[in-house]
Amino acid sequence: MFVYRESVLQKNKLSIVLLAMLPILLIVPPCRAETVLVGVGYSMPPYVIRETQSGLEVEIIREAFKAVGHDVEFSYLPNLRLPLALNEGRVDAIAANVAYDVKSEAAVVAFDSEVTLKYHNYAIALADRDVRIIQIDDLKKLRVLGFNNASKYLGPEYAAMAATNANYSEIADQALQVRLLYSKRVDVVIADKRIFLYWRQYLENSQQAAALGMEQQVVFFPVFPPAPRHLSFRSDSLRGQFNAGLDAIRQNGMYATLIKEYGFVKTSH
Repeated sequence: MFVYRESVLQKNKLSIVLLAMLPILLIVPPCRAETVLVGVGYSMPPYVIRETQSGLEVEIIREAFKAVGHDVEFSYLPNLRLPLALNEGRVDAIAANVAYDVKSEAAVVAFDSEVTLKYHNYAIALADRDVRIIQIDDLKKLRVLGFNNASKYLGPEYAAMAATNANYSEIADQALQVRLLYSKRVDVVIADKRIFLYWRQYLENSQQAAALGMEQQVVFFPVFPPAPRHLSFRSDSLRGQFNAGLDAIRQNGMYATLIKEYGFVKTSH
């Protein structure tokens, strides 16, 4: 009888504990799924390479989330559609330039992460053209080929130069930028250094290399400041987790390994 009474008392105590915990169980939200949806630009080698689900920016984001226990799925979208995807909740975060006003464009409260990496645009010319570019104004008398929408992204001084230079044009195909520079059909191209070197390496390994004179040396003129990148999140909590993961991969050496793998060029990050 004693054992029976003790068992009944234990069951009663357990029932009381469970009843006491019930309000807490009801208000605690379910655990978030471990897969995070991130919107990135459609394609921007070597930062975003859609065909292989890779690229420097993609890998940094993936490894940072991995460090805090999250998987990532990437949604590859034209840049103009990224804020819309964030606004509609189709992604948890989007990769963007720090200077880009995501909060205004997306019409949604957004939480910005720490800087993931920096793009860096240069004025690039063949060494034997003997051009000297110290400031943006030096481009106004040259045949300049910018990347698509460069005149919108590179500041008012650059926009003014583009508007008054009759020999200024823009192009979306940055591989073609490299071909036109080496074939001397333009004097200068405006491009991120890693992007330019990626496409130069690609062309060096192609049958066009000899005809284009890919052995020619180029000069990179640093007339533009670096362009930091980050993620803009719908959730402050997820932003905090990502920042923790980003710090972790910087500390454990993974970040440096990725920079080296996609390096092409030694710069500060």
